Amino acid sequence: MSVLASMMVAVTMMMQGVDDTGTAIARPIGDVYLNEETGSYYQVFDFVGKPPHTWEHARRMVKGYRYEGREGRLAVVRDISTHYFLIMKFPKLRQQKMWIGLRATCNETADLEWVDGTSLMDQSFRGFGDGVLRDISRVCRARKDSGDILPVYYEPDQFGVRWQVGSARTDMAYMMVEFPVPGDDDEQPLDEAAAKQ
Repeated sequence: MSVLASMMVAVTMMMQGVDDTGTAIARPIGDVYLNEETGSYYQVFDFVGKPPHTWEHARRMVKGYRYEGREGRLAVVRDISTHYFLIMKFPKLRQQKMWIGLRATCNETADLEWVDGTSLMDQSFRGFGDGVLRDISRVCRARKDSGDILPVYYEPDQFGVRWQVGSARTDMAYMMVEFPVPGDDDEQPLDEAAAKQ
């Protein structure tokens, strides 16, 4: 991405207002890869600037980036073939923690959904590490109906690369960004997705 494009994203974020989710911008690193099965392009981004580098900040910020005319979003990983595609194409995923587009929202239960508003319950693939779903359930029981968001990220471990859960304040330097087919499961605002429940 050019310096001009990075500046445009920074200006856009300033116009949206600075809040406690962070002020850093992100830059793409490495190559962009097309997953022929999903039709989406993927690329790793890293934060540049002052922390916090939170999931919410990453979610908002990557929408300002475009590739081939497609708006970015944190990656949605619906199946095992996409999971392995990302692991094989992006060695950094096997070395660093990285935000993806999955979150748990503490309502009556722990509602797990992707940034495009689709529920994790609608897919069979789960990439969680041992005990992560239990931890999410325990935290959301303690915060019932709070609407608190627990973001999910990729983390390398002895068994490969698994999903882990963070908090609203978790800092992470990297994110997996997807550029999906336009109009194909566009990201919904968090409040709009919550209103559907």
